[in-house]
Amino acid sequence: MLALSRELWPDDPLRVWHSDAELFLEEFIRLEGRGSYTQDSCLCGSDESPLYRCRDCHGVELYWNGGFFQKISLKSLGLRIQLRHRIGFRCSNPIPASNDDFVVIDVNGIHTISLDFCGCETAQLQVTQLLQVRLFPATTVKPKTAATFRALEYFQILSFESKASALEFYHTIDHYESLLRMMREWRFLKQMKRSGQGHHPRTIAATQPACPHPGKNLPDEWTNAPPESKFLYALFLAIDANFRLVWRNVSSDTVDPGLNHSYAFFVEETSYKSFLNSHGRMVQESIWLIQRHLAVLQQQALVQSIVHDITSRGQTQYINMDYMFFSSMQSASALQVINISYDIACQWSKNLWTRMSAFPQQFHLDHNAKTITFIVPKFHLPAHILSCQTTYSFNFIKGVRRTDGEAPERGWADINPVATSTREMGPSSRRDTLDDHFNDWNWKKVCLMGKTLARKVKAALPERLERTRDLYDFEAALDPSQLACWKQDIEAWESDHSKPNPFELKVTTVSQASVRLALSKAEADEMERGTSMSLHDDISPSMLISSGLELEHQQQRLEFECKKIEQHATDSQQATLLQRVNSLHRRIDTWSHVQLLYMPSVSRLRSSDDIATEPKVQKINLLLPSAIPAGLPCEERLLNYEWDLREAQANDALNDIRCVLNMKYHLYKYKDAFIRGQRANTRATGVINNADSRIDALAAKYNAARNALVGLASRLQKDDDWQLTFKPLNRAKDAVPLRQDDGTTVGQQTVSWIWKTRGVSDNTEYGLQDSLRVEWCRARARAHRWEEEVQLLREEMRRVLAFFEWQAGWWDAQSSGRTFGSPEAAEGAVAYARRQASLRRSLASHFRSMWEVIPLW
Repeated sequence: MLALSRELWPDDPLRVWHSDAELFLEEFIRLEGRGSYTQDSCLCGSDESPLYRCRDCHGVELYWNGGFFQKISLKSLGLRIQLRHRIGFRCSNPIPASNDDFVVIDVNGIHTISLDFCGCETAQLQVTQLLQVRLFPATTVKPKTAATFRALEYFQILSFESKASALEFYHTIDHYESLLRMMREWRFLKQMKRSGQGHHPRTIAATQPACPHPGKNLPDEWTNAPPESKFLYALFLAIDANFRLVWRNVSSDTVDPGLNHSYAFFVEETSYKSFLNSHGRMVQESIWLIQRHLAVLQQQALVQSIVHDITSRGQTQYINMDYMFFSSMQSASALQVINISYDIACQWSKNLWTRMSAFPQQFHLDHNAKTITFIVPKFHLPAHILSCQTTYSFNFIKGVRRTDGEAPERGWADINPVATSTREMGPSSRRDTLDDHFNDWNWKKVCLMGKTLARKVKAALPERLERTRDLYDFEAALDPSQLACWKQDIEAWESDHSKPNPFELKVTTVSQASVRLALSKAEADEMERGTSMSLHDDISPSMLISSGLELEHQQQRLEFECKKIEQHATDSQQATLLQRVNSLHRRIDTWSHVQLLYMPSVSRLRSSDDIATEPKVQKINLLLPSAIPAGLPCEERLLNYEWDLREAQANDALNDIRCVLNMKYHLYKYKDAFIRGQRANTRATGVINNADSRIDALAAKYNAARNALVGLASRLQKDDDWQLTFKPLNRAKDAVPLRQDDGTTVGQQTVSWIWKTRGVSDNTEYGLQDSLRVEWCRARARAHRWEEEVQLLREEMRRVLAFFEWQAGWWDAQSSGRTFGSPEAAEGAVAYARRQASLRRSLASHFRSMWEVIPLW
């Protein structure tokens, strides 16, 4: 049967298994009985048949009662466990555990056993006797509950992978409080052991192999590297706060003392709070607690370095983040180049060095001797103003490769599932638990670093080639003298950011307000010269066209409002809408009478009763100059006025569309990241729908302005250059965010034309050259960032291998670094150190073999 199945479906193991499922089921049922032992005699040598099925030495066993297996404990069968003595030897002075009911927590449940401690003269402490048989006691005084090492190890791994809480694990066993205490102690001891504290007591440090560590993985002459290579030895530091890991004000440090006293990721609690209490008022006098959330500083996108709970008091306080930043920098004082990303780096970096003076001397950083760059992460940057988007962009700043600055967000995605189980913990229990999860995240990233770096360099090599070729083709089409000037400008800015930013357009777009102001000034000059042709005391020709465009805009808005409420409007909404209709009707009627003074030919297209009898005010044709047929006369001055105002109107509409698209994009991201629950999601969806409606209205406004320009261009004999700026707008295709979630990045994706429109000025050629300059700067930045990416990836690969070799040597040295109280402990220390050293060398060998197949590595 098996051979036939494999022949039928050799490449489909599931179908092969399904064809043999009956065999599996039969064996499952067979195991419910005594199986192959029904006719055998017991292994103990008696003539009786086997009656018991033993699982382990602690748990519930199975007894064959003649018909089926029934649960029975080994304790009821008379088993007693004697500690410290070998099997078969009796203790001369056994000491039974409390009430002869010792509780053992194992992966298969809670068991009560009979356990005797050794009471001989040479007996060790009861706690030590338990640990030697891999039982972790719940208390150190008269222990009567313990957990097996495998149970604690199992729960620790389960919590890492599934984020299960101790309460959820407890539901599968029992003794919740004892389990919590033992698990917390277990986490701490495992951390101390893995970090080398058992061999060489020292503060535990999170070490990231790819980060620059002087004396460990940097070349001997790295401090003398030429300026163009110093970016290879830069430290990338990312700062962020997590509002999902909210902690409720439960218990206190006195009631819940911590085990990790700044050994791992959290800053030392007492000094931190003391500093806040003594300096808190320099930020804000009135202090009121809102919430506590977790902040983090990360190095090189993989490892958290300094974290702590931030107390929000009214407005954001820089003092919390300042303290963590300066604490983190104490371990990086030897590095010369530091790149710091933060969502609000543009504001936080201001006066940072002035604020540093309030900190103790050990926190001070010699920033004048270092190159420190502040950057805003790529995801958060589009929400900033335009000047921030060009000044603090990872895409434009030299030496930052293709980094995005969003590393903490990836760490938050892993840790957020434990938010529910940690928010009700005491402060120290929560910190110890999060430390353990951060350690797990770090180790996973280190183990996957071989694949991660290999994947990145394989992707970067073709991208570098393509972007370099694009830049070469671009520069071949440019004037060499102009290109030389641009290169000089961008190199000056890269050296000193106080110089003019070459990524900013020098030619700005013209707005409706600026055009109206210019027209009003021109008419004021005409009045002073006595050449004004105004036919109305209050409304000049430019005012007529300007107010006509405003009325047209009100018509468009009213039409969208009518579609929005449709047939489900309330009485209040209908009353408000009717008032707006009547008001607009009266304004149009008044405006149309003045229009006849400047445009008498309109009377041939519209009678005096047409406006009053039109039931839908939004359908009234205002007959602006662009709508007058070519066969009817219209003063050229009015045509020019509308042309200028329509150009400005189109510019305003495009600017507004870009702003709303940015807002909508971040609304989506905020909703996905932070909004939970039906009520909150419904509200967020309503806000996003309003943004969509706004974009629809602005697109209609732009298209109306462009259609008017098309009509005016023929009458004013305009050339087609204006169409390079004002292209036809497809709402679905063109009105899209600058950053699109289609699997591509800013350095790869195709950008809609609305994000590439050039400036408009009297000198069209200068506007074109300005646009070309910015596009060349961006093309150059793309090529350079990919080149830096390749170089830094290679350097990180070298650093990873060098760090593993250094770390293996460090563990080798720990074999004889400490004197232990017994030969057995000394042997265990040597064995563990050798195993850790072997593990690092194995990782280095594995990574090296993985990377050697990559071209040009």
